[in-house]
Amino acid sequence: MRNRRMLSDHRYAMRYIYPAFFMLGAVLLVPLGFSVVASLMRWNLVPRRIHWLGLDNYMQIFQDTEVWHSIWLTLKFTILSVGIEMLLGFLIAMFLNTDFRGCKFVRVVVLLPMMLSPTVIALVFKLMLNYDRGIVNEVLAAVFGNGARQVWLGKDWAFTSVLVVDVWINTSFVVLNVLAGLQSVSVDIMEASVIDGANAWQRATRITIPLIKPVLLVALIFRTTFALRNFPIAYVLTGGGPANYTQFYALELYKEAFTKYNVGYASALSWLLIVITFCLSVLYTKLTMKGEK
Repeated sequence: MRNRRMLSDHRYAMRYIYPAFFMLGAVLLVPLGFSVVASLMRWNLVPRRIHWLGLDNYMQIFQDTEVWHSIWLTLKFTILSVGIEMLLGFLIAMFLNTDFRGCKFVRVVVLLPMMLSPTVIALVFKLMLNYDRGIVNEVLAAVFGNGARQVWLGKDWAFTSVLVVDVWINTSFVVLNVLAGLQSVSVDIMEASVIDGANAWQRATRITIPLIKPVLLVALIFRTTFALRNFPIAYVLTGGGPANYTQFYALELYKEAFTKYNVGYASALSWLLIVITFCLSVLYTKLTMKGEK
């Protein structure tokens, strides 16, 4: 009798869950299925041309030098940006985890970049980095003379400029995650380590980092995923230029889909990005959780 009642309650509850499942399937699975089919076809919008290709779009990726150039730039950008953000985020979170006058206000200020639109921030930085009227060059010229002006969005500094803006925006995400993890570390453990004579470096490497390793893994996976598909910052600042110096993978995908109107090839590129992201996430998880069992 009790089992029947539980089964009846389960069926009653599922009546409210099934609509959400169907909606989720319609929003996620249908576009994914469409992109899979499109990636196996030559689907050009201008001129309109649709026919079956099979795996030819995927084979073309391995022969496309522009795609491989964008992959190299994206991996380079991801390694640098995620590495800097994880390091800075951890150090800032350690600082904000201490009590000092105005710490709550500082925490809010540090987290502000994450709450703002990346597109708006990129537009502001584009104005600041302008060669003629940008505040950065104006300050440099006032201090060191006109010879100190730099073309920050030119070929020599474009990649670095995009990297700096990305770090400025997204470090706060790492700070938020790490700070939440640090708040969960028992004060008694830290006090016991101080009594045992552990210095700051030993407490950080042997106690703090192992205890918040799952939090660090989540921040690492999310930031890697976002960095691999970095689009708005580079698009607003440089548009992929000059001369493809900042033509990241997401911009290459955008060019194929919305400039060349090659939907099939762009779909194949998007699936390659999904595979790369999934493989990196699995690798991160295995390396981070290695030896815990």
